[in-house]
Amino acid sequence: GVAVVQRLTAAARDLGILSILDAKRGDIGTTAEGYAVAALRPGGAFGADCVTVNPYLGLETLTPFVREAQAAGGSLAVLVRTSNPGAGDFQDLDCGGVPLWQRVAEGLAPLLELRAILPRAQFLVPGYGAQGASAAEAVAGFVPGPRGAEGGVVSSSRAILYPPAASGAASLDAWRDAIRTALEAATTELASAVAR
Repeated sequence: GVAVVQRLTAAARDLGILSILDAKRGDIGTTAEGYAVAALRPGGAFGADCVTVNPYLGLETLTPFVREAQAAGGSLAVLVRTSNPGAGDFQDLDCGGVPLWQRVAEGLAPLLELRAILPRAQFLVPGYGAQGASAAEAVAGFVPGPRGAEGGVVSSSRAILYPPAASGAASLDAWRDAIRTALEAATTELASAVAR
């Protein structure tokens, strides 16, 4: 699996396509530094353009990722509020009148100065497809742009990689067709949602 991801990020780089390593890294000290170098440093294990990171062990966990992203001209997608049903067990806990996830977002502002520097920053939006969100729900937080709604990258891994039609595929070509069909359907649905 690691070798496949390495080949995919290298191929994306060669084609000029941005790659997002959805790793949700969040550790401390030298372990965080190693993850950051591997994920973002050109010539590192992956050399991705962006990596997802989890700040719930504290803001210090982000420091090596911020450093590597700045050096490489890359970016981070910082987990603030997740879309899984159990997320509210902790992320929605009251923390001085607001949910914990909002305190996490507030804590990021001084570190990354997100909205001051990038008032129209892109958000990584999970939940669409296999996780149950519709295209309209996935783009609900987008903002008006010159060609429709914008402001994020919608992630739909399982619905595209494992569509129902692929489970009954009798050949590699049939499996590829099932994935291609699922990708085209998602693209069409999302394009329609952002055009409104």
